[in-house]
Amino acid sequence: MRIARTVGMVMAGGMAMALAACASVVGSTESEVQIRTNPDNAHCDLSGYEGFAASVETPAAISIPNVAAPVTVTCRAPGFRPTSYTLNASADGWIWGNSALFLASGGGVAILGALVDESRAAGKSYAEEVHYQLSPDRPRPVRARSRDGGTDLNLQAR
Repeated sequence: MRIARTVGMVMAGGMAMALAACASVVGSTESEVQIRTNPDNAHCDLSGYEGFAASVETPAAISIPNVAAPVTVTCRAPGFRPTSYTLNASADGWIWGNSALFLASGGGVAILGALVDESRAAGKSYAEEVHYQLSPDRPRPVRARSRDGGTDLNLQAR
């Protein structure tokens, strides 16, 4: 009876250890993101944490490490203003495995798993597809008054 109990405890501990860092084991530490722009064929530069940098022509699929979040995406196209966006990674479903394990195990193993997942940015992901709208680069009328208080000036700003 004692042997069976010891074997059961060892198996339960092994299972808990196997489930620790479940997002790292089951999930991915990077996300495949489809980047689209209006207009198509824009050149987008991506930069993020830990030195992540990449360039793509849209539409494009790119694999982005989750630890790079937040990622700045700056897109340019002829006849359009350069436009920047921020791409953030958010928690995915696997991160909740550590919460369930925390409740089941009393905490010790789950905290280890959460630390491993956080260090690898597992349990986070980017949106599968992002669509960025670029604004046309056309002159905008600006109304100004001269310093002497006289004439109104009509100018074109870019």
